[in-house]
Amino acid sequence: MREYCPKGYQETPSESTTSSAVHLRSTGSKKQAFDFSFEAVRENLFRVTFTSPDHPLPPYPNVKKPATNIDNARVSTATKVSHKTIEVGDVKASVDWEHTPVVALSWKDQNKPLHRDLPLRSYVADAAGIANYSEHDRDALHVGLGEKRAPMDLSGRHFLLSATDSFGYDVYNTDPLYKHIPLLIKATAQGCVAIFSTTHGRGSWSVGSEVDGLWGHFKVYRQDYGGLEQYLIVGKTLKDVVRSYAELVDFPLLVPRWAYGYISGGYKYTMVDEPPANEVLMEFADKLKEHDIPCSAHQMSSGYSIAEKEPKVRNVFTWNYHRFPKPEEWVAKYHSRGIRLLTNIKPFLLASHPDFQKLVDAGGFFKDPATKEPGYMRLWSAGGATGGDGCHIDFTSAAAFKWWYDGVQSLKRVGIDGMWNDNNEYTLPNDDWKVALDEPTVAEAVQRQSNDNTVGLWGRAIHTELMGKASHDALLHLEPKNRPFVLTRSATPGTMRYAASTWSGDNVTSWEGMKGSNSLSLNTGISLLQVSSPLI
Repeated sequence: MREYCPKGYQETPSESTTSSAVHLRSTGSKKQAFDFSFEAVRENLFRVTFTSPDHPLPPYPNVKKPATNIDNARVSTATKVSHKTIEVGDVKASVDWEHTPVVALSWKDQNKPLHRDLPLRSYVADAAGIANYSEHDRDALHVGLGEKRAPMDLSGRHFLLSATDSFGYDVYNTDPLYKHIPLLIKATAQGCVAIFSTTHGRGSWSVGSEVDGLWGHFKVYRQDYGGLEQYLIVGKTLKDVVRSYAELVDFPLLVPRWAYGYISGGYKYTMVDEPPANEVLMEFADKLKEHDIPCSAHQMSSGYSIAEKEPKVRNVFTWNYHRFPKPEEWVAKYHSRGIRLLTNIKPFLLASHPDFQKLVDAGGFFKDPATKEPGYMRLWSAGGATGGDGCHIDFTSAAAFKWWYDGVQSLKRVGIDGMWNDNNEYTLPNDDWKVALDEPTVAEAVQRQSNDNTVGLWGRAIHTELMGKASHDALLHLEPKNRPFVLTRSATPGTMRYAASTWSGDNVTSWEGMKGSNSLSLNTGISLLQVSSPLI
């Protein structure tokens, strides 16, 4: 910890003409000045930033800033020395910067705030990152943060904002799991407030789990790299807040109609050599018909892509022709039974993959600045607790993005209906690895931030999101009139613009796990908007 709390803020003259916003700059130290802003975006939506030249905004945020739309709202402001109050609709927002900027939100007819920053320690720099401290209401319900360990109420607990391949997790104790969702919602009988950060980088939320004799009870959001961009959403009910959150991050995609049916799966089906997996799967389809069990689709685990010769590891976008001698014919047979197919695809290549050197030469992997070589790491390969050396795909690389796009289309042309984006948590070992940043999808972000191309600032989770986009776009461009179906294990809020569904990885089958998964699923639903869509 290397906290520095800027003080001595003054309004920035060039920005102070906006009645529904506050723009400040710290002047009370010889250290680097920090800029702070607070602005009303909607009647119940507010944006906060806290930045400096060494702490830039997240380069590729998980949402784009929406256009300000408060024209039809009742807006009034009152400015005193080091204090400004903004009333927008039914919400009263105030910013007091006598020491540090302190944001408070309440209803206009109530004095008790729904949200208030911690005075004297509200926005601080911490080495390459930042922290935002706010007052903690011990009587409130706190939910969100994606899939977090049970119970549902997150109050009094600490959570990592990261993602990992949490194989066989304990639903009551394990953290983190598979999602990266920096959304925390406080719910009370008086109203609800969501705090939503836009970074793809790592961090943590301490939801009242820390208490200090000097500072009392507080919550703190810590972000490892860059400056802060966060949205505050106010609502009378949890439903109101989730609705506004959905409007900010985009509503989830409608799944194809067939995805509402029974979708079968099973790891071992594609792992069988004798008899070959294609025959075993046809036998399974015959049993479904024999027992009159309707089945809309089958999830093919990655055994179909295991190399036939040593090293027998998974090579994404390849086929094991012993297990599936004629993939197109086999897929057609499954389709004749009314069963669609999803294939498991993973965003990394072991060194034995036939296209590994091709991607090395094209700059498709992360770069280790210490060795000037691709970022090698230990990767899951052939089974539980087994691994091999290889590299994750850098989806900010135009060559890598196109290679993935082409690979998805190659599976689609065989007849595969949907993609199963798996193992996409991006558990990279080094924040100093470099990303390519020549993929057109990130071009606008590069213009804003061209000085730092490290994994730490851009965030591991950006690749989860871009992987979803590459899979989605490849399917959509081949069948523009059909809803693309991408199933994703890891996710960011932005990933659900491209993936229509998600699940919570490799859980343990137990009564205790089933009980805990109820709260986990509820928090995930709030955070990722996993709501049932109408059959249209």
